[in-house]
Amino acid sequence: MIASIGETVLEGLILAGDFFWQAFWALMLGFIISGAIQAFVSKEGMVNYMGEPNAKSVLYAMGFGTASTSCSFGDIAATKTLFKKGAHIIPAVAFKIASTNFVIGLTFVIWALLGWEFAVAQAVGAPIFILIAITLVHLWIPYDETQKARERLIEEEQPVVTDPVCKMRLNRENGIPVEHKNETVYFCSDGCKRLFEQNPDAHTTSWKEKITSWNGWVEAANQTKKDLNMLWKELAIGFLLAGLIAAAVPQTIWTLLFEGGGTGFTQVLYNSVLGPLISMATFVGSIGNVPLAAVLWGSGFAFAGVIAFIYADLIVPQLIRIYRKIWGKKIGNRMTIILFVSMATTGIIVYYLFAVLGLIPDLDIAETGEGVTIFGFEPVTILNLVFLLIAIGFVGLLVRGRKGAPGDRVVEDPVTGTEITVKNADYCTVYDESIYYFESEDSRATFRDSPEAYL
Repeated sequence: MIASIGETVLEGLILAGDFFWQAFWALMLGFIISGAIQAFVSKEGMVNYMGEPNAKSVLYAMGFGTASTSCSFGDIAATKTLFKKGAHIIPAVAFKIASTNFVIGLTFVIWALLGWEFAVAQAVGAPIFILIAITLVHLWIPYDETQKARERLIEEEQPVVTDPVCKMRLNRENGIPVEHKNETVYFCSDGCKRLFEQNPDAHTTSWKEKITSWNGWVEAANQTKKDLNMLWKELAIGFLLAGLIAAAVPQTIWTLLFEGGGTGFTQVLYNSVLGPLISMATFVGSIGNVPLAAVLWGSGFAFAGVIAFIYADLIVPQLIRIYRKIWGKKIGNRMTIILFVSMATTGIIVYYLFAVLGLIPDLDIAETGEGVTIFGFEPVTILNLVFLLIAIGFVGLLVRGRKGAPGDRVVEDPVTGTEITVKNADYCTVYDESIYYFESEDSRATFRDSPEAYL
């Protein structure tokens, strides 16, 4: 008995490792793209395009989401930030769905583990999913209640921002806001605001400058590391669970479960509803549910059910609790129901669309690239090695760190003579068009009383 359990566990671990090997390059591609987008694109600027419940805002939200992380846990934080900054709930929901289910990284992972038909189906279904969801949100969630939820979030949180002139950190609510190039920047004083308005370009960094700078890519590496730290447990659970379930659950159980809906439309409907329910029961979100989707498909789960299951990483219990925290219990519960109905309906629509086009794949899944070699290596091996080298490059960026970042500059308190870094200076003042930093409020007050004495 013990030997049999051990053999099953070992087989499950081997299968989990195989799943991970097939998807490694796709995972790395997704995380690298995510880190770069977060480093080079400002959420403040994004909000300016997501403030209204109209088609234009939704299209912008879908575009921003498509360039995001494919991490359902990471993107709920981004959605919360955008909503709190002023994004309307309609484009916010569109962003949330797109950033989890309409991204390049996820497409590659699905392609690697399930085949190109599923990758295309998932991408085609994402806009359908978004359209159904935002329609239901419009019909069922009062906009005035979402505004109250936003006001509550603003009261509960005081995010820290950086003054672009003196590089001091301050609470957003305590700063002086100025609109600049579709973005809100905040200043600690009128002096910093005045210096900025004299020459804004001298104190801001465009995405073009960031993407061609060492520090910009260090920040991209930091964001990639942040996503990995946040998501690695979910990914590990997803791969391990997929391997263990594939090894331990007999085919008779899958057959009994999947054929409960009968045949024809009732079977498609049954599997489309069952997919999200299985996702909720397994607690596996983000890309981690794709390996399990491959197990379900290989065990006889209907095409519609697999598609709905992939989308259902948006309603795992962990995220349901977060929805309730962001929008309150009433809206959070309604949001969960809306997402459930939308993903199940999308599974049905995509199934019949692909059935008409003759694109539903056969049940037997062949490994991606099977029988094809390049210089004696399988394509997945070459891709994994390439992205492993890129990952090593990102590690090198993290080890070397930032070079000459403004916040890391060491300055001297003109009153006490103490050396401090700009990012750790809590007080500053502008005098004669120059910025001076202080370690305490008393030191700054002394300087203001008689600045000439310390210059």
